[in-house]
Amino acid sequence: MGIIKAVNLIFDYIRHDEEKDQDEINHALKGVNLDIEEGSFVAILGHNGSGKSTFAKLMNGLLLPTDGTVYISDMRTSDEEHLWDVRRTAGMVFQNPDNQIIGNVVEEDVGFGPENMGVPTDEIWNRVDKSLEAVGMTAYRLQSPNKLSGGQKQRVAIAGVMAMKPRCIVLDEPTAMLDPNGRREVIRTVHELNRQEGITVLLITHYMEEVIDADRVVVMDGGHVVMDGTPREIFSRVKELKQYSLDVPQVTELADELKEAGMDLPDGILTTEELVQHLAPMLAGAETVNGKETRRKNGD
Repeated sequence: MGIIKAVNLIFDYIRHDEEKDQDEINHALKGVNLDIEEGSFVAILGHNGSGKSTFAKLMNGLLLPTDGTVYISDMRTSDEEHLWDVRRTAGMVFQNPDNQIIGNVVEEDVGFGPENMGVPTDEIWNRVDKSLEAVGMTAYRLQSPNKLSGGQKQRVAIAGVMAMKPRCIVLDEPTAMLDPNGRREVIRTVHELNRQEGITVLLITHYMEEVIDADRVVVMDGGHVVMDGTPREIFSRVKELKQYSLDVPQVTELADELKEAGMDLPDGILTTEELVQHLAPMLAGAETVNGKETRRKNGD
């Protein structure tokens, strides 16, 4: 079993309508089964209302299943005696870093989590040093978080989670409120943590470009897992993704249109460099043919 496992996971939001004196039930998750390998980088895609953010909150016990089971490193999130161990194992990073940063100084904020866990003072500062270095924020350790950009704040939030030494980080649309530069620096930081520290990453997002370097992509719709595979496997199914109200990376869509127009291109092209690599021989061949035709006409 992987570090995260969901078994027949069901979650219902229940709202009581006082006027009608009845409960309204919204079935957010409907029998989700997922097994996530330790050390992997898994991205979960889905349009608004697909259930992906609800799934994220179930990963460290912020929500408890209506039915089914979530295991975090063999611990059930529904077992109250394991709740703090679950949250130490799977740290959460949310959309808005301002909701997660509580310190007046960056280094104090990063040390807040370990302090509340009862970690000795020397070890706290050692963790703060390593966490800030890992996210590239050492130079800002004495600054107020209020003076940082959105991307920098999000990196501080990630450092705060890292300082608690989780084996897994769950990021619930961490770049939704950031500009393109902020999004890039946060995603780059998360990939480095995954590669260098071996931390399992579960990234919830609706930005297609953020998932092309993931090990695995899971697509959710209507509370179900509807697609599961590598980025190349998922993005080779352009029309199916659009049926789930999802876009694809621009270069992938362009390659798909060129393929439909008759060009011999593989499915699931993910980067501009990859597209150019496949187009270059075709364009070179076309120039050669055109050059021969021109010489014939001149000779006639």
